[in-house]
Amino acid sequence: MCLKLVVCDLDETLMDGVPIKPETRDFLVEIQNKGIKFVINSGRCLNDILNILSESKFPCPQGYPEAIISLQGVFIHYLKGNNYAEDEEWNRKKEKELEFLRQEIGWKGKSWEILIEEKLKIKPIRKDIDHGVFRVFFNSPEEAEKVRQILLKETDFKYTIFLRNKYIILVSLSTAQKGFSLLRVAQNLGISPHQILTIGDSHNDEDMLDGKYGFIPAAPSNAEEEIKSLVKANKGHVASLPEGKGVVEIVKFLLNCSPPK
Repeated sequence: MCLKLVVCDLDETLMDGVPIKPETRDFLVEIQNKGIKFVINSGRCLNDILNILSESKFPCPQGYPEAIISLQGVFIHYLKGNNYAEDEEWNRKKEKELEFLRQEIGWKGKSWEILIEEKLKIKPIRKDIDHGVFRVFFNSPEEAEKVRQILLKETDFKYTIFLRNKYIILVSLSTAQKGFSLLRVAQNLGISPHQILTIGDSHNDEDMLDGKYGFIPAAPSNAEEEIKSLVKANKGHVASLPEGKGVVEIVKFLLNCSPPK
């Protein structure tokens, strides 16, 4: 297989906490030295990701990701020298759409929160806004998924999609999910989708794991069961190990270095 790009979600995929483990970091640096590019595709903001890379002691620039896709696919930045330069055309367009989303959904009238409480008798633990992406926290993944299904059926907000990451509902842009944003990065880097490995663990990674763009899907052993089933259904790879160890296992398998046990 001619693998040219490895794309990883961050939390619960590449790491189980900050910092990224040294053996995972060293492996990613090693494959980049061999000519395989690396991209982080995360729900975190750019500054958070850069701080994690710094705390994890990634060598800069040779160990840093070729690109960073942040906030569930909303923003794209490319490594230029020792810094990251934004994809100006893409980011300006998404900023305008995010502003529309803020005005459209907001907390005005709390109409969809009322919908949740009336339909399901479920009250969120807390809510916040991270750079324009709304996050609503619940007691469990099952509770969050029930809420997501109701919101999908009974709301109609422009530019809006309801994603789930474990027990958190993410209200983000439907025009900038992880897979669609990655497709733009792939085109910019001149890499075909079938040469790209995507690794994720939760529902918000589904857009880059469901096969519709032609990426090679994979998941660590700690991924949600429906994500592992999705990956297998699309002829992908599920590791026997969790998080960063699972990422290393999958990449080694695809490079025919060390097949999983």
